[in-house]
Amino acid sequence: MNRHALLTLCLVVAVDAACFGLLLPVLPFLVGDLTGSFNAISITQVTAVYAGCQLVGAPLIGRWSDRLGRKPLMAASVGIGSLALLGSALAPSLGLLMLFQGIKGASAGVFALAQAVVADSVEDADQRTVSYGALGASLGLGFVAGPAVGGLLGAVNPRAPFFAAAAFTLVNLVQILLVLQETRNSTHHLESEADPLRFWSHERGHLRRLLSVYFLFYLGFSAFTGIFVVDARDRFGWGPQAAGWVLCYVGVIAAAVQGGLIPRLLKRFQAGRLAGVGLILVAIAILGVAAIRSGNELYLTQLLFATGVGLSTPGLRSLLSLTVSANQQGILGGLTQSCISLTELLGPLMAGRLYTYSGYATAYQVQAALVLLAAGLLISARIRTQAVNTPSP
Repeated sequence: MNRHALLTLCLVVAVDAACFGLLLPVLPFLVGDLTGSFNAISITQVTAVYAGCQLVGAPLIGRWSDRLGRKPLMAASVGIGSLALLGSALAPSLGLLMLFQGIKGASAGVFALAQAVVADSVEDADQRTVSYGALGASLGLGFVAGPAVGGLLGAVNPRAPFFAAAAFTLVNLVQILLVLQETRNSTHHLESEADPLRFWSHERGHLRRLLSVYFLFYLGFSAFTGIFVVDARDRFGWGPQAAGWVLCYVGVIAAAVQGGLIPRLLKRFQAGRLAGVGLILVAIAILGVAAIRSGNELYLTQLLFATGVGLSTPGLRSLLSLTVSANQQGILGGLTQSCISLTELLGPLMAGRLYTYSGYATAYQVQAALVLLAAGLLISARIRTQAVNTPSP
């Protein structure tokens, strides 16, 4: 994959992430305006609808991209998403907001398709990890700009970031149509028709273990992000602007790790080892959030959190991409996105109820335990793989 193509793809991912990030600091406040109350259960229900619809849509987008191409599916995803964001901005009730967020979730597929583009174009395993790191850094940069701008706009009106996200998404659509190149090899069309359920056959044991790691990590991650803004408001009195700055800070650190540190660390350490260390750092950070007493201390805990996310996610994506053939990367992208969507459905719902009925400390402890379980499973999977690959004396 040449540098210009990767740069274009990273720009598409960054703009898409910024559009999503615009909404993070303000969605709880918009839900509060529509319902007349500010509670974790109502807020997490909206995010659960988004995730539930994405759970259905992601595999279809991935599978269709193997048949029809990455570019047309990415353009359709972004175009439908722009209309859904505009509808969300104008929604007069919680029900309509949930409807448009569901449409947005069902059409969300930019990052999964971007991963498929990298897998189409990069064969070397380490270089693929570096390319995934570049995508992750772009994701982080989007989260730098998105929450910061969303917090500023949300301080004026919680609907304003939705209008801004719809406008930026249209800019992304133009970029995809005019600049992005198709990477799917049409000669592999028939082979890519393979039933995705075959991924769960006994021959795919390593894939199943890695997907289990992915699921547990993102379940803890999604549960954490689902209540973070609510908890910051309840414990520290933070509004959308203050929460937006912390999310911006997390994006800066994660982008620096994935864009600058990962390529250097891969010269000395395997991607799986870096992913394991990253997961442990994320768990420590979540436990730290439960223990702090001042909002400013979040900048310390989120330094660990962002570093851990930056170390773990590129390695996990690279390890997963190596478990299937090049012409099944779209299906794999859909499966991994569905895995994330399922966690984004279950995680916030679980966190909202734990937070409401058991308190913030219990909610964070459960999240950290999930991430630690993912780390243990990844380490055991690596040991098992090394044992299988080691020749007998």
